[in-house]
Amino acid sequence: MYAELALGGGRTMWRSSGGLGAVIPADGCVDLILRNEEVFVAGPSTRWLETRADGDGGTLGLRLPPGEAKNFLALDLSEVSDQLALLTDLLGHHAALRARTLLQRARVRWPDAPELVASFGAQSIQVQRWAPFVRSQARRGTPPWRVAGLLDLSPRTFRRRMLEDFGYSYLTLARIARAESARALLREGISPAEAAALAGYADQPHLSREFRRLVGESPGQFATSSA
Repeated sequence: MYAELALGGGRTMWRSSGGLGAVIPADGCVDLILRNEEVFVAGPSTRWLETRADGDGGTLGLRLPPGEAKNFLALDLSEVSDQLALLTDLLGHHAALRARTLLQRARVRWPDAPELVASFGAQSIQVQRWAPFVRSQARRGTPPWRVAGLLDLSPRTFRRRMLEDFGYSYLTLARIARAESARALLREGISPAEAAALAGYADQPHLSREFRRLVGESPGQFATSSA
């Protein structure tokens, strides 16, 4: 069983019980995960991944949108991109204990879970403006040099900030956004060829290559499983 709880600002708390593992498409997000009473960090995903089976007490997670986890974890996110690591190894025992206590409390009080975002620390004004703006530009397909200019940053500084705050490049974020758009079209019953054109792929083979890397299956397989 899987369920989600929206916390606002694109942040999501989720829980799973009895799951044996599943293929999860790349979403560029970072998750704090409580499993078997240990807290893990699932770094920014830039390719599909297969989740582990749930522990005896199930699994609970806090998903942070692309570009916002650094404010909570104080990490260069490029160091944990596409990795699963114990929070203790990254931030030490004290931070891991605090996160575990908060997540355990949320698990007990589900679905009336506490506002974990406030507990982990308020976002800075800079992060509030920066990350959502970059995400919106990626969804529009705005080229990176244009986004850098809109932010009054040099291309080099923009690349560095993307790696630090998102854990990957702006072009990777745009690829993830484009694949999400294609997935939405396929769920609506649109053919892979038409979805490729509408989502901005060069052609259907281009869509297929990206899907195999980012989603873990072909567009046809995804459409069938989503029907």
